Amino acid sequence: MTFPARPPRDNNGAAPETRAGLSSVSAAIDSLRQNVQEYGHLVVHYLNFDRFAKVEEIYGWEKLDAVLDTTARELVRLLSDTPLRDARLAVCYANDDDFVLLHVPPQHAREAEVTEALGRLLHDGLCARLEQAHGQDVASLFDLYVGRTVVYYDPKVRLERTVYRGIREAASNARNVEQRERARLVEDLRETLRTRAVYIDYHPIVSALDERVFGYEALARGKLRSLRRPEVMFEAAAQAGLIWELSRLCREQAIDGIQSRLHGDELLFLNIDPHDFNDPAFDDGDLDVPDPRQVVIEITERTAIKDYPVFRERLRSFRERGYRFAVDDAGSGYAGLGSIANLEPDFIKLDLSLITGIDTNFIKQDLVATMVRFANDQGARVIAEGVESQAEYDMVKSLGVHFMQGFFLHHPQQLPNDLEGSRGRAQLH
Repeated sequence: MTFPARPPRDNNGAAPETRAGLSSVSAAIDSLRQNVQEYGHLVVHYLNFDRFAKVEEIYGWEKLDAVLDTTARELVRLLSDTPLRDARLAVCYANDDDFVLLHVPPQHAREAEVTEALGRLLHDGLCARLEQAHGQDVASLFDLYVGRTVVYYDPKVRLERTVYRGIREAASNARNVEQRERARLVEDLRETLRTRAVYIDYHPIVSALDERVFGYEALARGKLRSLRRPEVMFEAAAQAGLIWELSRLCREQAIDGIQSRLHGDELLFLNIDPHDFNDPAFDDGDLDVPDPRQVVIEITERTAIKDYPVFRERLRSFRERGYRFAVDDAGSGYAGLGSIANLEPDFIKLDLSLITGIDTNFIKQDLVATMVRFANDQGARVIAEGVESQAEYDMVKSLGVHFMQGFFLHHPQQLPNDLEGSRGRAQLH
């Protein structure tokens, strides 16, 4: 049997589109109603895109919308070459990240095998396309779990109600698959800790005044592909109660990789979560650095700071030895004005959600200009994260931001033994 490739149209000839031309579930049901009644059942696949919420959290809603549009278009392309080419791909809610596949299978189809093959095909194909369109960092946040259920037609029950119940059951099945995969991630993490399989990318921070490298932010990556993104690694560590162990390994690798390579007054920015300050193995004397004045402890608030007076006291001993502090991702999550006021940082790192599209957004421009004035009054300096275009670069510079970081200036790099070739003026491209 075949179904029309394009979405069904309403009485005015307009397609009830949601994302990238996909149908709503109700429109998809209407288009399949006759076939369901004829064949007696419908297969529902629920596609659970794990960590897409992280894309929005890190890069902002505009980036997630672009990722979802890429996902929808690639799903249509991939499915066109499978036995599910006639299935209906739909979204439950406009602008959300849930996709469902409604399929009336031919008789005697081995649906379990189709589902397993579907999961592998879509995972590998979508991952490759997302990396091509949005880069490795976004693609490494992608994961897909496919849940399946069968809906049987009952003429006494409204079909829409039956299908939506099936979608909920398929979503639950997808979560069960996700839980098994999360358990596998924990095992990968244990192996990573055992073999010290973490490497460090160093992302240059450049001066807005003369475009010279001012410092490097150490970004930990797992050598296993499943743990490439730090967000994924630390999520698995939190699940397994291994946050301190992972943080220790990342700190050691970051310091070992760069401490003899910093030139002049260049700085190492070291990401530290508030939880790390509760680790008995972490105090101002345990960071094995030759000169604490070359290290900026970047407070990365994955969790909220609950007791600022106690936390400030912990910071004081580090300051007395020469360490400096930065508030990371200012303007998002827990890293708001309260953190800046309570921690009195030397550096304020503006979240990339404030920088993305700043050249055309007057509100963002005013916010950044205000933050720069505040920092100047307090003797702090502002670092703009996520500068990815000439227009953003020009605007951020005009607003008086002191330092910048982003793919437009430099990509993160594993530092070679000889850094002379990459040192000096930022290579704009």
